[in-house]
Amino acid sequence: MQARPSPAAAAGVGVGLVVIAGALIAGRADVALVGVVLIVAVAASGLTRMRGMPTSVTLTRLPLERDGDLAVAPVRVEVAAEGAQLVPLRLTASSVDVHWLTAAGPTADIVVRVPVAHSGRQTLLAVTAGAAGPDALTVTGTGPDVQVAMTLDPPVLRMRGIPVPPRPTGLTGAHQSLRPGDGGEFRDIHPFTPGDRLRRVDWKATARLGRSPGDLYVRRTFATSDIDVALVLDDTDDVGADVSDWALQDPTLVGARSLDVAREAAWSLASAYLDASDQVSFQVLSRPRSQVPRGSGARHRERLRASIATASAHARQDRRVRAPLVPAGALVVLLSPFLDDDVARLATLWRAAGHTTLAVDTLPAPRLGGLTREQRVAARIVLGEHDDRLHAVRASGVDVLVWAGAGGDEERAAALRALVRPRRRS
Repeated sequence: MQARPSPAAAAGVGVGLVVIAGALIAGRADVALVGVVLIVAVAASGLTRMRGMPTSVTLTRLPLERDGDLAVAPVRVEVAAEGAQLVPLRLTASSVDVHWLTAAGPTADIVVRVPVAHSGRQTLLAVTAGAAGPDALTVTGTGPDVQVAMTLDPPVLRMRGIPVPPRPTGLTGAHQSLRPGDGGEFRDIHPFTPGDRLRRVDWKATARLGRSPGDLYVRRTFATSDIDVALVLDDTDDVGADVSDWALQDPTLVGARSLDVAREAAWSLASAYLDASDQVSFQVLSRPRSQVPRGSGARHRERLRASIATASAHARQDRRVRAPLVPAGALVVLLSPFLDDDVARLATLWRAAGHTTLAVDTLPAPRLGGLTREQRVAARIVLGEHDDRLHAVRASGVDVLVWAGAGGDEERAAALRALVRPRRRS
């Protein structure tokens, strides 16, 4: 990094010339010598200017820490500036917090603790460094930003029960099917037929129901099955709880936002279904080519985790006509703040096609503080349309789950218990 004279160097030369001129007028050779020494000292700094002061910045992210519910990411900042006496640093944390530091000496080693308020991909820290030579007579310009980024995984909420379709279509799994088979609960007592296993003969039922010699009755059970789960995330809007900030859609604002809620809900549901050995797929509405196809297992869990954690807001350029393709008989989970009519239409279409559909409302509980009278009226209209969309999809047979409502965790747990109701057998 090339060094250049600072204003202090020009001031030093000017002061030296003034001293020499004053000494010549006064006839004071000893005073003139002081001016000469000052000019020579400034000129000597030109050697530093010729060779420059190479500056390097290294950022290392340390293991994540927890401060209550808040995640804190420590970042080690190592700076080396050859020949520098002072190293000014400009630190930008989370793309918004700006701090200025000045390190003494040619090297600096500091640790910056950056609070992480949101899940997903984000820039933790950006550092810009300069350098100043001895007595600040030479300085360098600031170099390019050196950044360190991280992807914070959304939290996983453990659920005691998960919604399942009324008729699972898989061949084996953890959910009870309606067809007879092995592994499930008691189904009925049935006369022995070719293909039944002898160990299934219920001798008490045979003694009670048999009418003639040779009559045998077997105890039949339900089969177990897995299910296909299609997670679809609406990434059009990313709004927070404060309605006054909706127009900004600034991801650096503090507080849970709709995409934070969506990532948490998607990862929690995906983990619950994968724990039950179900087949899970994931896609976002604005980028259909980024779909994670259906699958299960540890590797598939990592692919889902990475895709869900890196989901970010992208505006849809065109109105989406076709609904994303999902496997036949799949449980469709649509995660959205439902600020758009098209998203509600998709949920209705999937339900009309015979899919069991779960609409997860990811809109944080809205706060209307700080609004003008006109803005408050507009906010009530928007929120009223949001409630109307949820009522409409519920009326079409879609289950609705409010993930981050005003009732908090208790409201969500109660809604899940209502969804995980016993299936009617037929």
